[in-house]
Amino acid sequence: MKRHFLILALVGISVAPPLIYAQDPFATPAGAGDPFGGAGAFGEAPMPAGDAPFGQPTAASDGSGGVEIEPLPDPLVVELQRYSQGNDEKLALAIRSAVQISDWKQAAAFLDILAAKTLSDAQSAAIASTIRPNYLLRIQQHPELSDAQREAVGKLIQGAKKFAEDRDRIRQQIARLGSNSEGERLDALSNLRRGGLAAVAELAAAYVADKPVAPRATVIDVLSRFEEEAPIALRQYALYGAPTARGRALQALVAIDLAGSMPDFVSAYHSADASDDERAAATKGFAAAGLRGVPSAREAEIYLSGRVERTADFSSRATSDGLMQRVWRLDDDQKTLQWQEVPRRVALARDAADAAIRYRRLQASSPETAITAELADLSYRMMVDSNYGSAADFKARFGAAEATDEQIEQLQKTLAAANQRRNEYAAIAAIRLLKQAATQRLVLSNGATPTLLVEMALHPSPRVRYEAALAAAEIDYRSGYSGSSDLLHRWLEMSALQRRPTALILEARRHLTRDKLSWLESLGYDVEVVGSVADLLRRIEMGGDIQLLVATSQPYDRSIIETVDLVRRRPLGGEFPILIYCQPGKTLWDEDLREPILDRSGKIIVDVAGSESAIATAEEPSENGRPKPRRTEIEADNSLGQRFKDLRALYAVQEERNRIAQNLGSRWPAPLAVVDEIISPQGLAQMIGDLKQSLPMPELTTDERNRYRDAALVALERVANPDEPNNPYDIRSHEQELTSAIQAGGFSTAGLTLLSTLGTPNSQLTLANLVDSMVLPLSIRQAAAEAFKSSVLRFGTRIDRDSVARQYERYNAAADDSHRAAIGVILDAMEQRANATSR
Repeated sequence: MKRHFLILALVGISVAPPLIYAQDPFATPAGAGDPFGGAGAFGEAPMPAGDAPFGQPTAASDGSGGVEIEPLPDPLVVELQRYSQGNDEKLALAIRSAVQISDWKQAAAFLDILAAKTLSDAQSAAIASTIRPNYLLRIQQHPELSDAQREAVGKLIQGAKKFAEDRDRIRQQIARLGSNSEGERLDALSNLRRGGLAAVAELAAAYVADKPVAPRATVIDVLSRFEEEAPIALRQYALYGAPTARGRALQALVAIDLAGSMPDFVSAYHSADASDDERAAATKGFAAAGLRGVPSAREAEIYLSGRVERTADFSSRATSDGLMQRVWRLDDDQKTLQWQEVPRRVALARDAADAAIRYRRLQASSPETAITAELADLSYRMMVDSNYGSAADFKARFGAAEATDEQIEQLQKTLAAANQRRNEYAAIAAIRLLKQAATQRLVLSNGATPTLLVEMALHPSPRVRYEAALAAAEIDYRSGYSGSSDLLHRWLEMSALQRRPTALILEARRHLTRDKLSWLESLGYDVEVVGSVADLLRRIEMGGDIQLLVATSQPYDRSIIETVDLVRRRPLGGEFPILIYCQPGKTLWDEDLREPILDRSGKIIVDVAGSESAIATAEEPSENGRPKPRRTEIEADNSLGQRFKDLRALYAVQEERNRIAQNLGSRWPAPLAVVDEIISPQGLAQMIGDLKQSLPMPELTTDERNRYRDAALVALERVANPDEPNNPYDIRSHEQELTSAIQAGGFSTAGLTLLSTLGTPNSQLTLANLVDSMVLPLSIRQAAAEAFKSSVLRFGTRIDRDSVARQYERYNAAADDSHRAAIGVILDAMEQRANATSR
């Protein structure tokens, strides 16, 4: 009972103040003023807030019940603000401290001060060192900071990195390694550690130098602390350095990477040009590895040839997966090491090229491995230099500007091997080197079979066949030979190249091509739709930069498997990616089906994506003699029938996709994919990207297409000489397509000269119309007038009388002096040829 009373008492005390306040007789009535006029109970003036009894504050003006008191500033923040106004070191301390206490408002203010400063690399390094890397990372990742503030931190990091990797400064630190002061040596070591890859490069160069700036033992000790990169850097000197540098690099590899450098030891010991130092270091490496003796020449050849074949195979299987990897290279001065991040397939090609260099140093080699090594070397050179194959490259490779018969024969063998192994990089490099020879034997064969260079003009890769065609155009031979028509067709194909690549759609049902056509156009393709396999094959034979074929799984005139076989067997169809999409097959409800499908028993068969199900039987023939199908089995229950139809169609599509993929998966090496359906442009773009990863080379770019188009016009101009009695190139029969190509190319000088060389009525009339076209630049109109003049002086006036009269009318109607002068060139040429004058 007492406990209950105590509880009630406590509850009463807790609610007492509100109850008392509600009964306050001095409280202001609701809606009325103060009964004392704002004075006290006895008429005195109200007490100021500062003199309130018991020290309580007066009510806040906002009704919150208390006075808003401004908090005192944090002494630490005040101190940081004072620090931020000092030198760079104090500003860095302020930034670091603000980040430590997570006061991002102050950190942002300090970063604004930092952004306004102009810092040298040394100053950036000092500030970054004071702030510390972990806090710099937190600043970069904080979402509330502005882009300008993050940019200031980014510049700070870049400046610090540039200072740490300064080659001159690193050389000074290496020299300090030989100091007598232990403190100076430790400071130099600390600075070298921050130097990263630049420190590795300079330490390796210092070790192999003839006059080292520090003791070699100390240098190699510091270099060994960079465990992953140091052996790779030293290996470049062992492969590509001067003779003395190669020996010292091998000595260093014995100390820091014995197991990984065994190929270098084997190659150096049996190399024809190896120095005594190299052989001594290799012998030391063999002994340190526990070998019982020195490997024989035959053992060395087997060992190194296996590595060449293996690395070349890895390189050929690499795809464009987007992964990056670091490679090292030694500059031409054989002293300076550089590094760069390259795609993984380029790094694998570099490994194959290094293995090839080791193998080629041997005194004896097998022809097969020698070809593989040559392919590996040429592939890597093309990957790192897309313009490789110039006259300077030819001279550097063969030691002379003129190629011998033996060298030409070796290049042809290399080209044949590259073609057989689908090594397009090596094929292009070999073609360009053969181009420097420019001998007639490259196009002139002894029989009906074309030479290898002419055959390469039919290569499925556009880049390879265009390079072969340009190389053949350099050869001064104007008599008939096997394959001349193929070369002419290739030059014409190149002259008609457009700005964008071409994508083909194989689909007879037009309502299924609308979305795919617009999606492909948005992805950067010029799209052409073909309705049948026969039309597809004819379009492929026309050539061009076809980069994709999107095909239905159900062409009406061929099966899709046979279609792919026919495309891949075509000379120009063996390389571009093919994307096959599957859809439900034609059924009795398909709007495209005009006749029912009958089997031998007379039953009507509904074909759903290749699966046959007899779901209806034939009734009596109708008036036109054809059986009338029944659909009672499906139409009896629309909902159930539709569900059955959808599920069966879905299963049939998956079944068809698996069947096609199994039949075509390993049939051809070129990229191919089979999908259920293409339902969005994003999905289509992803599918195309996946297909392109396995291409041997990247596709042609817009700049490359323009370059090949202009080069083709130059080649056609060079070979177009109708007056030559044995000229194998019938240029005039392709006048219309040439004119269209020249117009698409912007009427270049080579194109206008080619029109002049044709000497036909249409070509002269085209030139005359160009002169009168005011929408063209004056330079093109003047060049067209000179081309017309050359054509008339060579072939005479071929245009008819009405066209001649029109030129005089244009001259008289011209309002611009430059326009009248250009037309005057045309009139003077015709009058000079006719020995007449209008004056």
